[in-house]
Amino acid sequence: MEQPGSPQVHATRALVAGLFGAYYHVLPLPFSQDVPRVQAKTRGKLRIDYREKNQGYKKLRESLLAIGDIVEIEPDANNAETWVIQSVEKRRNAIHRASFGRQQCLAANVDGVVVMASIRSPDFNLGFVERCLAEIRIADVEVILVVNKFDLLAGPDKDTESILTYYEKMGLQVYRESVQGGLSAELKARLDHGSWLLLGQSGTGKSTLLNRIFGENLQIVGEVSLINKGRHTTTNPALFYSPRKDDLVLIDVPGLREFGMHHRDVHEIRGGYPDFDEFPCRFEDCRHLNEPGCGVKAALEEGKIPEFRYRYYVAMLDTVDESFKPRKGDYWRGIRK
Repeated sequence: MEQPGSPQVHATRALVAGLFGAYYHVLPLPFSQDVPRVQAKTRGKLRIDYREKNQGYKKLRESLLAIGDIVEIEPDANNAETWVIQSVEKRRNAIHRASFGRQQCLAANVDGVVVMASIRSPDFNLGFVERCLAEIRIADVEVILVVNKFDLLAGPDKDTESILTYYEKMGLQVYRESVQGGLSAELKARLDHGSWLLLGQSGTGKSTLLNRIFGENLQIVGEVSLINKGRHTTTNPALFYSPRKDDLVLIDVPGLREFGMHHRDVHEIRGGYPDFDEFPCRFEDCRHLNEPGCGVKAALEEGKIPEFRYRYYVAMLDTVDESFKPRKGDYWRGIRK
C-alpha cells in the first residue's frame, strides 16, 4: 500500500468509509484504482467522540462522524501510515436510528435509501418498513422499497399486496423482485449510479442484491481494519463500491434487527407521514389522537387511510412520550413487527 506521504496521493478530500475505535477508514476522492483506502484519525474538536442530548430519560449519544461524511485530510507528520482528519463538510442529509440510549447515524450524504424486505422467509415485516419509511421521510431523502422473494409465493398474498398498493398510491416506488434469479431491468436502472443506503433485516436478500449489482468484484471498505484492530461490530455500516463502477456507492448496515424512533419528537413523526397531509385538521398542531376536528381520524373512519398506517403512527408517537422506556424485544408496546 502506498504511504500517505507518497507523491502519488494528492487528494485532500475523502469519504469516510469505516470506523475502528479511534481510527477511520477513508477513501481519497475522486475514487481511483491507483489511490488506496487509508486510515485516518481525528484531531482537536473532532476528537470528541460523542455529543449527548439530555431529554428526560433519554441521553442519545451520536458519533460526530459517520459513513458517507466528506472530510478534509492531511498526512500525519508523526506517523507515515496515518492521515489526520482536519475538518468535516456540512452534511446534505443523514439517516438515524435509536437503540437503547444511543442515536446512531447510519449514513450521511446519500442520494437515496433502499428499504429491503421479503415477502416470505422471513415474512414481510410491516413494522420495520414503516419505521424506516418514517425516518427517511423526516430526513427528506428519496426512498424506494424492494420486496424480495416473490418466487416463494404459492399464491397471491392479498394482505401484503394491499399494503404495497397503498404505498404506490402515496407515491412510493415499489419493486417486486426475486433477486436470487436476477434483478428486474427497472431496478437495475434505478440503482445504476449515486450513493444509496441499504436498510433491511437479515435474510431479506441484501447480500444477493449487492452481488447482482456489482458482480463478483465487490470491495468492502472497512470490513477488516488496516491496523489489525479487529472487525466491525454487527451493526456498523459497511461501504461497497467497485473501481469499475465508480459512480455507484452502496452502504449496508449488517445485522440490523430493530429500528428505534425514540430519537424523534412528535412534530418530526408527523412529518414522517406526508400522506396524512391530504386530510386537514381543525388545529394546525393536531397530533391525530383525540383532538376535535381531526381530518386524519375522519379519513381513517372513512377508509381513506388504512388501519395499519395509523396504527404504526400512533405506536411511534408512543415512543416519544416521556414515560416511554424502550425494552429489548418490546419496542413498540405490543406491536412487535
